[in-house]
Amino acid sequence: MTNEIYEALTTGPLHSFRDALHETLPLACIGVYTIWRGTEFIYVGIAGRNLDVAVEHKRTRGVRDRLDSHRSGRRSGDQFAVYVCDRLVLPTLSREQIQQVAAGELSLDALTRVYIHENLSYRFAATMSYKEALKIETSFARGETEVGPPQLNPGRPIKIR
Repeated sequence: MTNEIYEALTTGPLHSFRDALHETLPLACIGVYTIWRGTEFIYVGIAGRNLDVAVEHKRTRGVRDRLDSHRSGRRSGDQFAVYVCDRLVLPTLSREQIQQVAAGELSLDALTRVYIHENLSYRFAATMSYKEALKIETSFARGETEVGPPQLNPGRPIKIR
C-alpha cells in the first residue's frame, strides 16, 4: 500500500455523510474507503469489482455508488447499514421506539439514515485495480495498520485472488 493511499484513508479529509457525496469522487472508481465516527475507525470497504474504468459509464459505479448506498441507510442489500442499525442504532432505542418499529409506525431505515448522517464520515482512495483495493481492505480489516481493526467489520477472512 502506498503512503498516499494509507494517508488518504487514515488522515485525509473527512467527508460527512450529512453532505452530498464529495465532488472529487469520480463517477466510476475502483477503490477503498474508511468510515469514521469522530476519530473512531468503524468500517472499511471496497468497490469496483468488474468495473472497467477505461469505459465511459452513464451511471454511477464503484466507490461513489457504494458510499451513496451506505448514505441512504437502507438496510436491504447494504451490509454496512445493517451493521450500523444492529450495533449502533438498536442499542439506543427506548422500549416505546421498539414498539413503534414493531407496529410499523417508525422506520429502522430512517433511524439508521439519521444516525449515519449525524455521526459518520468517510475517507476514500482510488486504486489501480480491484486486486490492489482488496489487499488494502484486507490489511485494514485485519488491523494491520496503526488505526487498528474497524469496529463493525474487523478481521473478515478475505480471499485474495
